[in-house]
Amino acid sequence: MAAQPAISISSLSKKFANELVLDRINLSITDGEFCVVIGPSGCGKSTLLKCIAGISDPDTGEIYLRGQNMESVPSRNRDIGLVFQEFEETLFPHKTVKQNIEFGLRQQSDAPPEEQIENRIDEMLDLLAISHTKSSYPNELSGGQQQRVELARQLVRDCDITLFDDPLADLDYKLQKRMEIEMRKLHKELESTFLYVTHNQDQALKLADRLIVMNDGVIEHVGTPEEVYTNPSNAFVGRFVGDSNFLVGNVARTTDSEVIVKTPVGELAVSDTGERPANNSEGAVLVRPENIVIGDGAANCRNNVGVVLNGKTYTGEVTEYSVSVSGYDKELQVVMPGKPDDFEDNPETEIGFDASAAQFFEEMSVTGDMQVSDLLEAEQ
Repeated sequence: MAAQPAISISSLSKKFANELVLDRINLSITDGEFCVVIGPSGCGKSTLLKCIAGISDPDTGEIYLRGQNMESVPSRNRDIGLVFQEFEETLFPHKTVKQNIEFGLRQQSDAPPEEQIENRIDEMLDLLAISHTKSSYPNELSGGQQQRVELARQLVRDCDITLFDDPLADLDYKLQKRMEIEMRKLHKELESTFLYVTHNQDQALKLADRLIVMNDGVIEHVGTPEEVYTNPSNAFVGRFVGDSNFLVGNVARTTDSEVIVKTPVGELAVSDTGERPANNSEGAVLVRPENIVIGDGAANCRNNVGVVLNGKTYTGEVTEYSVSVSGYDKELQVVMPGKPDDFEDNPETEIGFDASAAQFFEEMSVTGDMQVSDLLEAEQ
C-alpha cells in the first residue's frame, strides 16, 4: 500500500480583494521529501505556505496534513515548524540562545520532560555548529548565527513537517552557500518533510528532491530538478528555470526526426518530441547556453549561426560569452567550461548546437493566457 502523503492539497484557491492568488492548487508531498517552490514575485508561493500553516484561510479547497483535514484545526495545533525570512524579528532579544530555543520546545502540547530539554538543545546547537553561542543574546550574534538559532528553535521541536519561507534570502552570498549545505545535512539527519519557498533558482536546484514551479497562482510543473531543467513542460518553465536563449519562431516543416523552425537567426533544427506541430505554428525555441559551442567545433553541429562576440566573463569555472547575430536585436548567451581560446583578434565567429539541444514549445504556460510576446517582455 502506498505511503500516506505528509501534505495533500486539493483544489485550493485564495483571493485577496479581487485578485486570485491561488487558483485550484492540487499538490501531494511525500513523507520525508525536500520540496522547493519557486516562481516569480507575487505568484502565490508564500500564500500557499501560509495556508498550509493555518496563518491564512483558503477560500475553497482542502488541506490534509498526515491524512488529517486541517479545515477546523488552528495554526497552533497543526504541529508544524515554520521558519520565516525575517528571522531577526522572531528572536526574543532579552533571551539567550538557549532560552530562545527552549521557548519553542515548551510551547508544544507534548513538551518533553525537563531533563530532556537541555539534551535536545545541546544536540541541535551541535548539529548547527553554534554550541558556543548558547549563553549569548541575539544582538551579540552575526546574521548567520541568528538564522541558525531560529532554525534550531523550530527544528528542535522535532516536527515531522517544516515550512520555510525564503529563510536564507537576507544572508550574504558566502553564508547562503554554507547554509545550503547545512539545510541538506539537516534534512538528512532529521528525516522530516521540508517544504521550502525561495526566489533563488540556483538554491532551489541544489536543495530540492522535487521542484514545484508556480506562476500566477497555478502550478506549472512538478518534477525533479533535472526533469524541470532538461525537460520543462512549457516555455514559461524553460525560460524561468535557469538561463536560456529564447527565440520566437514558426514551424517551417517537419521530418521523421526533426522540426525545422524559422527564427530571426535562421532556420533551426529541433528534435521531434512527438508533438508534431503543424506547419506555420508559432512557438518558442529554447536553447541552454551551456549546450552551445562557440568557435572551433561549431561547424560540426547540426545548427550553425554566424555571430559577433560582444563580450565575455570568466568566472573561474566557466566562461560566459555574449554574442549578436546580424539583423537580430537581442544578444545570445554561450557558456563554455574553463577558459577557452579567446576570439579578441577576430570577434567574428560561429556558434553551433545540435537539434537535441533545442526545444520547441507551442504551449507558453498552463494559465492559457500567456503569449509569446509576454515571454519576450519578461526578458527585457
